[in-house]
Amino acid sequence: MNDLWWLISSFFLLSLVFWQRNRLRKLAREQWRVTSEMQALDEQLHERSNRLDALFSTVNEAIIRLNKDAEVLTMNEQARRLFRLPRSLDMPQPMTVFYRKPKWNKAMRKALMQMPEPCEIPDIYVGDFVLAVRLAPLGNGEALLLCLDISRQRELETQRDQLMRDLMHDLKTPLTSILGYARSIQSFGDNKALRDEAAQTIAQESKRLNQLIESILTLKQLGEGVVPEDVHCDAVAVVHELEQLLRPVAKKNGVRFEANVDDDCCVFPMDGADLYRLLTNVMENGIRHTPQGGRVSLCMQCVDGQPVLRVIDSGPGIDPKHLPRVTERFYRIEDDRGRQSSDTGGGHGMGLSIVQETVNRYGGRLVLSNLPQGGLEVRVQFSVRPVRAA
Repeated sequence: MNDLWWLISSFFLLSLVFWQRNRLRKLAREQWRVTSEMQALDEQLHERSNRLDALFSTVNEAIIRLNKDAEVLTMNEQARRLFRLPRSLDMPQPMTVFYRKPKWNKAMRKALMQMPEPCEIPDIYVGDFVLAVRLAPLGNGEALLLCLDISRQRELETQRDQLMRDLMHDLKTPLTSILGYARSIQSFGDNKALRDEAAQTIAQESKRLNQLIESILTLKQLGEGVVPEDVHCDAVAVVHELEQLLRPVAKKNGVRFEANVDDDCCVFPMDGADLYRLLTNVMENGIRHTPQGGRVSLCMQCVDGQPVLRVIDSGPGIDPKHLPRVTERFYRIEDDRGRQSSDTGGGHGMGLSIVQETVNRYGGRLVLSNLPQGGLEVRVQFSVRPVRAA
């Protein structure tokens, strides 16, 4: 009986051992399968991340990949340059390492928690750059932060707002003067001296308004116009007309006016009205800013077979820090030498921008430079050969 019991117990124990061994083997196979799947998934995620990073590296805008804890996983080269980060910096890093604005980081964390629901995030200001940020979910607890450079857009908005304020002020001033003198004539029309003064002032202020409106319309037309092929004009005739307009102004200001057109540039590769407008803006600027006893000269010639015009004055020149920007629309300066980048349109920064856009329209090149002996040189060169006179 004991032997039978021992035999049954042994059989039961052996069965239990075999069952447990098979169970352990099954668990081991299941664990190996799960581990393999996890490794494959990790490899897929890693490969996906690498593909995303490779794709982001080709984008010109700054791109940052984040997790839900607002840690930066990777960023493209543009983002590294904007935030001035060394390549040796290890990832991940908290976003606060790159942008230390508590309110902004709080808004960022809130947006990450609310994904995929949209949430507004403030702009980023880094040095001279303004970045508009957009957040998009990538899945697996990650998000994409796209930083769009809107610096130029913001600058243009600021210039536009400043322009509107300037226009409102400069329109109001002459209109107020015209209205005031008109009422004076109405009340004291029998006074000849007052009538003459009022008529002169009304004419001057009306001319100022007309110049302002004409400058604005000119910029609009230059942006829309198309230059016809083989256009040219008689440069001598244009310069002669310009002399009749500006020589009395130069004489009144005590400035010597000189103009010279070489024989090989008599037929100039521009429309006559455009050339006249270009020269008028440049020459009037030169006369306005040249002190008494100074000189403003115009020279039109061919250099290496290409037409070139140069306007040189003996004024104070322009501060070098402003030279790269004075041809931008509505850019206005008043430097320590007292010279403005203003124009014939009443100081709105449109004169040199009209010159620049006229030159661009004909595929030319405009260069402004201060002369060593003092004064400013405005040089315009075209890449086409002048038309020979018949």
